[in-house]
Amino acid sequence: MPPADFIATPNEGEIRREREKGRELRRSPWWKRRRSSGRCHWCGTVVAPDALTMDHVVPLVRGGRSTRGNVVPACKPCNDEKKHALAFEWQPRPAMLRRLDARLRGHTPVLAVHEPARRAAVAVVLAPEEAALRLLLIRRAEHPNDPWSGHMAFPGGRAEDEDADLVATAIRETREEIGLDLKAHGTLLTRLDDVQAYAGGSALDMVVSPFLFVLDQVRETVPDPREVAESLWVPMEHLLDPASHGTLSVDRAGLVADFPAFHIGPHAVWGLTFRMIRGLLDLVEGTFDGSLRDASLHQPEVARTRPN
Repeated sequence: MPPADFIATPNEGEIRREREKGRELRRSPWWKRRRSSGRCHWCGTVVAPDALTMDHVVPLVRGGRSTRGNVVPACKPCNDEKKHALAFEWQPRPAMLRRLDARLRGHTPVLAVHEPARRAAVAVVLAPEEAALRLLLIRRAEHPNDPWSGHMAFPGGRAEDEDADLVATAIRETREEIGLDLKAHGTLLTRLDDVQAYAGGSALDMVVSPFLFVLDQVRETVPDPREVAESLWVPMEHLLDPASHGTLSVDRAGLVADFPAFHIGPHAVWGLTFRMIRGLLDLVEGTFDGSLRDASLHQPEVARTRPN
């Protein structure tokens, strides 16, 4: 295709004519053969042939034409994501994130029925790495006055007057605690169910709202040692494996109680964070159908970052 086609600015009449040519091409035996494999040109996903759409390699609004050399079969997610981009300007999202997005689209979270005295928000962050999907967790710094001192948690904290909403709270706290800018690198998928906060076995007049974000890749974190002892990118397949599920014995004023927990190496995730992860796993159950990376589930490879 000549270079001029990449920079041409067609008028509405030209675009209409090319769209009509595209409709004619879709009715042709050539196009039926072209999409018969059901394989998306961009991501390689195989779907029913009828589910493939016709995508212009050089979009019509960028001067492309409805010719055999400029149209390819594409799955609907790729077509929706690519929009008017050229091939070198865009790359398809990993299939596992596509499935997750499709599963959560239209999800309605269960929200608190009363307005608590205090609100907090956390960021539940997922990111692909090679063929794996990882979940970001932090270990809180130890402070004598912090009821969750040293606990495994998600980045987040209490809402401040400066926050436009609870999403802004989660984004701000994540940036402050571990230096990860969700506004620049993350995409908000959905809000998860509100969770009642507890400390020392007693309910607080506080509700925590989790927000699920996805990144394009696992990114480096820079924990603030005043708030975070370390951050971990945990493989999701480890959390999905029943071998990681167990209990944690907690001594409260001489009374020992067992709480459900996920075990990640030397760490136990329990309490508030356990409930949020459990809710996420229940929500996405069946989404991956065993397609997460086949790895050693009992000794997970956990990427850690500690403050300097």
